Amino acid sequence: MSTASSTGAERRPLLQALVIERRILFACTVLVGLCTFVWIAAVCTEKWVHIEGGKGVYLPSRGVYLMWSNSGMWEICRYLFHPAPTSPVKYNGTVGTTTHRPYDIEDMVGEYFTNCTNYLAQPVMKNGKPEDPAYDIDVANYVRTMVSFGIISLFVMAMGCGFSTYTFRNPRYMFKRLAAGIHFISTSCTFVVVQITMSCIDHMKKNIRVVYPERAYHYYHISFFLAWFVVLVNLFAAASFLWYSRKRKGDKAATDELAMADEPTIIGR
Repeated sequence: MSTASSTGAERRPLLQALVIERRILFACTVLVGLCTFVWIAAVCTEKWVHIEGGKGVYLPSRGVYLMWSNSGMWEICRYLFHPAPTSPVKYNGTVGTTTHRPYDIEDMVGEYFTNCTNYLAQPVMKNGKPEDPAYDIDVANYVRTMVSFGIISLFVMAMGCGFSTYTFRNPRYMFKRLAAGIHFISTSCTFVVVQITMSCIDHMKKNIRVVYPERAYHYYHISFFLAWFVVLVNLFAAASFLWYSRKRKGDKAATDELAMADEPTIIGR
């Protein structure tokens, strides 16, 4: 048997492993590119958290009932019911005219309306306080942080997709490690947004009754899970590029081109 044929036989498993590696990294690159659009869709929609009021939760300070609300990254919209002054109301099963039931609007007469609070906009002040009782300075700070990290993560993801594509043109290990580092930064930024969202909801539940009444409950909506999808994809991409960034020199490389790429290089000016 010739030396060339034996060398080809020895490298055949390495070539098969290289094919699998390229497919995995290509899939990661495509998914990261897709995640930039998924992230834009998640950030721009108001489907992060849904607060449910069931048949209505009475808000004594406002004289209205909260039916439900949907919140996005910087805005929350509440669907409310305002009973008519002459509407008969019940309390504990009896008919009355002065006391609203705390948790039901059945058979009541009134109107439904939507009230939205934009935490990025400057609030209208009245007597030194925001006119909108749903506006809270702590929530506004949460929102500014989320928006900042959301924008940063979008640019970093686009950069990571570009560097990931470049690794197919230049197989040197250092570029894969660079791509892995960028994907890890994307993972961290998007994860911060998800964590702040959960902290913001906890803050509303404890401190802002006009937004999150005592008898209401919440669940996370589709945009929140899209955000988690982006986090996990970027984490998987970071781990994959880091795993396949090992040096392959000499007989450990599948091809002579890959062996030369991982040889020490003196970078000139």
